[in-house]
Amino acid sequence: MSGLRIIGGTFKGRRLVAPPGLETRPLPDRVKQSLFDWLGQRLDGLHVVDCCAGSGAFTFEALSRGASRVDAIEPGRHAVPILRANAAKLGNPRGLVVHALPFQAVLPRLDGVDLVFADPPFAWYRNGAVQIAELLRLGARALAPAGRLVIRG
Repeated sequence: MSGLRIIGGTFKGRRLVAPPGLETRPLPDRVKQSLFDWLGQRLDGLHVVDCCAGSGAFTFEALSRGASRVDAIEPGRHAVPILRANAAKLGNPRGLVVHALPFQAVLPRLDGVDLVFADPPFAWYRNGAVQIAELLRLGARALAPAGRLVIRG
């Protein structure tokens, strides 16, 4: 699958590749547009966390729109090489931190985060939502006082 692109900011129009198979859920352009209509088109200076980063579609959209740091959390062995390849395609943007670990190992080490975004796999919803509850708990603890946590269902 290669239909991913960045829709705003300095990398606007740049194409990304997505991991093959159904283990990741690439973020469609219309969902990204709606999300940034709500969040604001610019993320200047913000510290953002992208849980379940997959290809990095949201990660690179946030960096393109001015985020000063994005922690891209992706434990999937199938997705991490794609995430790193997309970073290389964009010149390894400053502020990108890739964590090839589960969110449970990364979120407790972060604080003062302005935005935690997660687009988890559908399986998390089918399996009793235990991981969703844990993501909510750990994500909320990592937030700055006015920070936001957004989970795509």
